[in-house]
Amino acid sequence: MQRVVAGTLRGRKLLPVPAGVPGLRPTASRVREAIFARIGDEVEGTRVLDLFGGSGALSIEALSRGAAFATVCELDGRVARHLAQQLEVLGLAAKAEVARGDATRWLAGGPGTRARYDLVFVDPPFASPHVFDPVVAALVEQGWLAPRALVVCERERVRGQVPPLQLPAVVQPEALKIYGQVQVEYLRAP
Repeated sequence: MQRVVAGTLRGRKLLPVPAGVPGLRPTASRVREAIFARIGDEVEGTRVLDLFGGSGALSIEALSRGAAFATVCELDGRVARHLAQQLEVLGLAAKAEVARGDATRWLAGGPGTRARYDLVFVDPPFASPHVFDPVVAALVEQGWLAPRALVVCERERVRGQVPPLQLPAVVQPEALKIYGQVQVEYLRAP
């Protein structure tokens, strides 16, 4: 059973994720805690985009720690319904939305009238390592990122390795942390 690590919802249990969804892998509590320890007070007042939402733990943790609004993008219909229910149960429905669809296609449409995002989580199923480059490129090229936005990528290490990211020139790697088979990369927009 996952719980919110800190903030106004500290200790609250997250609903169990739907069974049988391929690739659904909630971010471990210790990795979530490490990510937010690294981000620190930077989450306060931000607009968060959680791509490949899954359990929603990352965006819920951000909201608990003071983020102003979160959009959670999820492809699987069962998981999207679960996320909407989870947000309602935690009293976050007014501060969050669930966007159902493929993250890469959703980003390709551009933000339109939406405000830009300050904090973006990219945490796809481990079986989809090919999505990082096009997702980060779309975030930049389609104008999704606010100035100085932080993009946090959670990737699987296979035999201790991950392929290097092909980043747009304007995105700068800021830090890289390893937690067992998980590698977290922090990227900064201009």
